[in-house]
Amino acid sequence: MFVVLEIVILLLVAKGAGEIVERAGYPALVGEITAGLILGPSLLGIIEPNEVITALSDLGLIVLLFLSGIDTDLKNLASAEKAGTLTALCGVIIPFASGFGLGYLIGMDTITSVFLGIALAITSIGISVRALVDEHAISSPIGSIIITSAVIDDLIGILLLATLSAFALGGGLASVAGTAILALLFLIFMVTGGRRILGRWYATVRRHASHETAYSASLIIAFASAAASHIIGLHLAIGAFFAGLALSDRIRPDRSIEGSLSDLGMGFLITIFFASIGLSLTLSVETLLDPLLIPLVLVAFSGKIIGGYIGSRPFLPDNQSALIVGIGLCPRGEVALVVASIALSAGIITAGLYTTVTIMVIATVLIAPIFFRMGFKALRRSGDAV
Repeated sequence: MFVVLEIVILLLVAKGAGEIVERAGYPALVGEITAGLILGPSLLGIIEPNEVITALSDLGLIVLLFLSGIDTDLKNLASAEKAGTLTALCGVIIPFASGFGLGYLIGMDTITSVFLGIALAITSIGISVRALVDEHAISSPIGSIIITSAVIDDLIGILLLATLSAFALGGGLASVAGTAILALLFLIFMVTGGRRILGRWYATVRRHASHETAYSASLIIAFASAAASHIIGLHLAIGAFFAGLALSDRIRPDRSIEGSLSDLGMGFLITIFFASIGLSLTLSVETLLDPLLIPLVLVAFSGKIIGGYIGSRPFLPDNQSALIVGIGLCPRGEVALVVASIALSAGIITAGLYTTVTIMVIATVLIAPIFFRMGFKALRRSGDAV
């Protein structure tokens, strides 16, 4: 019962803070994360992260990425393939080099410096997608480039971490190569044969069953795909996104099913996901005074902005749009925290560095959406199409 009350308090404060922040003109996720910071160990200590909240947060992430896949026009995504790929490469190489260089300059060993580069190379697709949803720009050229780039960023980052972990633990390339091959086969299946098979099965259920059964079928596909991606070594968010992409042509025109999924996500699970990010951080004077923190945050922002700008500029009509892409790639979130946790458990990094990286992640999650909103406002004032 105490856990239930914690969820009630967390949801109440997070939704309230989200509404206040949104009415002030900023993305609701900023208020939801701030609510977690206030209620969690950082300040009031009313709610501690626990297994139930973590499970709900994972479900929220799955629903968020599933919805983003549904809302993504596959034709627009395909048209952004070259732009997204180039942006992803620039958005990985430049932050990775910046993070590795920062670690090297302050005297970290090679493996730790490589980890720092990986942590900075990853983009949080969940945060970026939510910000795009708030701006009604998920299917715009800017949104297509950001989503495509973020998906590729995460895949590259996870494979880099797998390689790093294999070498740090004395393993070889066999397991890494196996994971890479399985991941590639899974992604190809989801956008080709899987898209047809899952789409036809869902359409059959929708025609011959009740609304509730069709709703359940869509969630079954989302959760099964997320589980499959996790089993083969990818983050569960990637599988959820491609499940939504596979069903996008079936569900997007069906407002009743899409509306029900959106209500479940935005009204409950996705809010818990963002609030749990704030809960996960324990601030102290020592961590805030860490001399690595400010340089790390500055490099985190500058590396992604420069990489995103350079990669997307040839495909967008103006500098402002390319700058917004760079800002949209700045948030690190769930995947970066997963990477840091795996690195900590593998003995690649220390607990102190883990805390510093976590604060960097939170800083990018809180700050980037604000500048993202400001960028879109300036773009609309200039009269350019999003």
